[in-house]
Amino acid sequence: MDIKNLLSGQLDLAQMNATQPAGLDRVQGQGQKSADAMHKAGQEFEAYFISHLIGKMRETVPKGLLDRKSEQVWYSFYDQEIAKLATQAGGIGLTAFVDAYVEKNK
Repeated sequence: MDIKNLLSGQLDLAQMNATQPAGLDRVQGQGQKSADAMHKAGQEFEAYFISHLIGKMRETVPKGLLDRKSEQVWYSFYDQEIAKLATQAGGIGLTAFVDAYVEKNK
């Protein structure tokens, strides 16, 4: 299943009338610069969200005998990098929702 086909149906939710997020009025009317800033903010939030999900999933895996605190730190860095790469590859659609909302409210 293609992620773009999956998202096309879900993007209709972004077309619904929603209340305007606080602070959006400050960046409206600034053109492409504000759209790029909102896109970057959407990507950063999506990467954080995916990283959090991966971390929670990792907590469900049974711990071994050699589990150390330092390993948990390295796994958190690994989770952040995987989340960043996943977001750049299309993510789960949160950035697309932000982009659609910004486009609608131009």
